[in-house]
Amino acid sequence: MQFFAKTDQGKMRKRMGIKKSLCSMVLLLSIVQSTLIYAEERVYGITDYGPVSVNGSGVGRGKDPTYQYIEDLLYNQGNTGSGNSGSANSGGSNPAANPGSASSQNPTKSSGQNTAVTQERKWNLAKLSGNGQTKSIGSEVNANYAVVFDLDQGTILGEKNSSVTMNPASMTKVMTLLVAVENLPDLEKKITITQDIVDYVKARGASNCGFVAGEQVRVKDLLYGVILPSGADAVLALAKEIAGSEAGFVALMNKKAQDLGLSSDCKFQNATGLYHSTHHMNVKDIGEIMAAAMRNSLAREVLSTENYQIPATNKHENGIKLTNLFVQRIKGQDTGGASVTMAKTGFVRQSMFCAVSSGKGANGKNLLVVTGYSSSTWQCIKDHATLYKRFG
Repeated sequence: MQFFAKTDQGKMRKRMGIKKSLCSMVLLLSIVQSTLIYAEERVYGITDYGPVSVNGSGVGRGKDPTYQYIEDLLYNQGNTGSGNSGSANSGGSNPAANPGSASSQNPTKSSGQNTAVTQERKWNLAKLSGNGQTKSIGSEVNANYAVVFDLDQGTILGEKNSSVTMNPASMTKVMTLLVAVENLPDLEKKITITQDIVDYVKARGASNCGFVAGEQVRVKDLLYGVILPSGADAVLALAKEIAGSEAGFVALMNKKAQDLGLSSDCKFQNATGLYHSTHHMNVKDIGEIMAAAMRNSLAREVLSTENYQIPATNKHENGIKLTNLFVQRIKGQDTGGASVTMAKTGFVRQSMFCAVSSGKGANGKNLLVVTGYSSSTWQCIKDHATLYKRFG
């Protein structure tokens, strides 16, 4: 009896040891995941993964070895081609990037054209429902929310929780861009970046263009700054110029949402996409906002630009180079021959990594894709590639 008792005690200790080991492993994985997300925020900004420096003081990859290490650790494993592209932006958004090169003098457009964007509005994507032809999107994508639109036919090709509300993060800035281009016709007008804008961005660790207090920037350059690096500094400068304050500008955004006939769940509380409990909408709303922006020639030009060089300013003698990293990086993914020509990304903890994009499938279809709550930057890009391959 004593032998069996000792044996049972030994088995119990062994089981307890295994449980402790498993608990330790779970805890370690949790810490690693949190560390990676924190690192991703540090590298790419809390509201997005557009280019900001690791110390939050400027734009681009910079030369910080810690930055390079985190970039390689998070994004370059298992990715090849131009999608493995921290290096493709090695000049990055660094103001010292070669301003004399041809590619930095003029906007670099994504290859391919989306012909559907030139057509008049025939349907409201936000009000579309699936039909018998709509496919369910399952575990082939990591995102919790997804929708794929056929822009030629005005139909939903695939969906996953497409009517469930989520925080749009920096996808918000597509509406910011649209409202801005409709209210600021003078593209050459210069706007001064104020200290309160710089302080706001720094305090929130928001993605930015790297503008400094007192810098005078053209409206045109600010528009590109809103989208390519997801610059909160550009957003706030435009908002103040147009409406006197961010709150006033947000009122214009909500009015535009009503004009577009978006769902009753679509509410804007800020112009940058920073998290707010009542700043939300569903992926179909985001799709209609993107489609509306694509119908505006200037907004479409901004959204379809991969690289843009801001010319010299009174604070940056070499200007600032901006890059749409999503458009750049999806080129290295298997899209089944689809060409993705424009995109806007976003990140907040509450909706993780998300993006809206548009392009032409290998079958000639003009597609618009929205996803939310992917687990990482590259997973978000891969989710879009998977959906273009499946439906295009």
